[in-house]
Amino acid sequence: MNLDYLEIAKFTGKDKANFSYLEKEAVYPNAERYSFQGCKKIEIWNYPESNQIKIKGSLPYWINGHNYYSGPHDWKEGLEYLQGCLGLNLYSGLIECFEFGTIQEIPVSPASFLQHHIKISGMLSKEFRKGNVLTGKEYHSPILKLKLYDISRNIKNKLEKPLQEEISRLFGWDRAKHYIKIESHYKRPEAHFRGNVYLAELLSSEFQKQLQNELLQQYQSIMKTGTAIIPEKKADINSGTLPLLILKELEEIYQFRTEELLKAKLKEIPERILSPADRKARLRTIRENLKKISISGKSEFDISELLQSKIQNENSETKNSTPFLWEEKGEDILSQAH
Repeated sequence: MNLDYLEIAKFTGKDKANFSYLEKEAVYPNAERYSFQGCKKIEIWNYPESNQIKIKGSLPYWINGHNYYSGPHDWKEGLEYLQGCLGLNLYSGLIECFEFGTIQEIPVSPASFLQHHIKISGMLSKEFRKGNVLTGKEYHSPILKLKLYDISRNIKNKLEKPLQEEISRLFGWDRAKHYIKIESHYKRPEAHFRGNVYLAELLSSEFQKQLQNELLQQYQSIMKTGTAIIPEKKADINSGTLPLLILKELEEIYQFRTEELLKAKLKEIPERILSPADRKARLRTIRENLKKISISGKSEFDISELLQSKIQNENSETKNSTPFLWEEKGEDILSQAH
């Protein structure tokens, strides 16, 4: 689990940023836009009148050319190089937005996996497709977005072959297997965390643990189908039970009762088409088919346990690692802010 895209606002005060390593790309009435070329570009915006610069981009892409994984060493190396070139202390910069996520191998195709992740209460849902293939889903609120998508499709279509081979060698990615990317997009961190978040804080091990747990909780809040237990007898899987399997899975998500829903529909059919005796017969058949269906407490497409295991493994590795610059210096970083 790791950070990806972020935007940092830095008030320079009396300090002057060094733009000699950057390429100026555009000039606006109150701002200048520069780019800093690495494996990929990041943007540096200069606002001379307010003594402020903003950094926008993905450090993993800038450093490594991909965002499959980037550890603390990557961030330390990238940030020290960046702030050395700019001549500014970036660790005291204010975080305006950021992304945190992970890539998880899954036992089914991404399209099937995504199909069974329906919605989050109180959030808007959006699907992404390539032709008829479901490739991603997003769940939105004013301050947060949770995104799930087929990461292997991105790797195969967007990255050059040598970089794909490097990801396979370093991180074990297998193009024949299935993977999903789960990302939390914090659109307004100050609202979500009820206070400003600074770069030094964002990169601390404690904050990273908080983000891990939040990612898991946000994933668990997705209402999922795939909870129906498939009948073992072939005769119990018929044209009558198949639609009922789907309806029973959707009951909890959309707050209805299948039997009551179908009973109401039967009542809407005119008696000239279905007599009262016909309705009773059909309702009796529906009830018989419903008895063949049972629901488990958990979706077979729920990967919460895999994510929990990943968090435990990563935290175990963190305990044995050496603290990095932002943890070694702690308050000194923020005390140097201008």
